[in-house]
Amino acid sequence: MNQTTDTVFTELVKAELAGFKEFHQLLQQEQGALIKGDVDQLLQLADHKSELVEKLAELNAQRNHHMNSVGCENSAPGIAAYFDAIKAHTATRELWGELLNLVREVDQVNRSNGILINTRLLHNQQALSVLKSAANPGASLYGPDGQISSAASGRRLDKA
Repeated sequence: MNQTTDTVFTELVKAELAGFKEFHQLLQQEQGALIKGDVDQLLQLADHKSELVEKLAELNAQRNHHMNSVGCENSAPGIAAYFDAIKAHTATRELWGELLNLVREVDQVNRSNGILINTRLLHNQQALSVLKSAANPGASLYGPDGQISSAASGRRLDKA
C-alpha cells in the first residue's frame, strides 16, 4: 500500500461525500413537502431519491472493492487498520470523518421523514374510517369477529 492507495481511497470518499450531500438536500426537500402535504413534489422527489440510492450503493460497492483489493475489510476497524497501514494523510482521515458524520445526519433526517409519513398515513386512515362510517350509518355494531366494528365507533362526521 502506498500514496496511490491513499489517493484512490480519498477520491472514492469524495464521491460518496458529494452523493450524500445531494441525498441530504433531497431528504430535506422531502421533509418540507411532507410537512406541507405537497404530494406532487413528493412524487417528483421519489424518482430522484431512487436514483440517488442506487448511486450511493454503487459508490459503496466501489469502496468495498478497493478495500478488498488492498486486503482490508470495508468496516470501521478495517478502515482504521487501513489508515494506519497506508499512513493516511490527516486530510483523508478528516474527509472520512466528515462522511461518517453526514451519514449519521442523513439517517436522522430519513428517520424523521419516516415518522412524518407514518403520522400522515395514520391521519389519512382515521379520516377514511370516519368517512366510511358516515357513509354507512346502519352498519352493525359488532363485526364478524364479535368485536365492536370501527364503523360503529360512534364518532360523528362533524367531530373528525
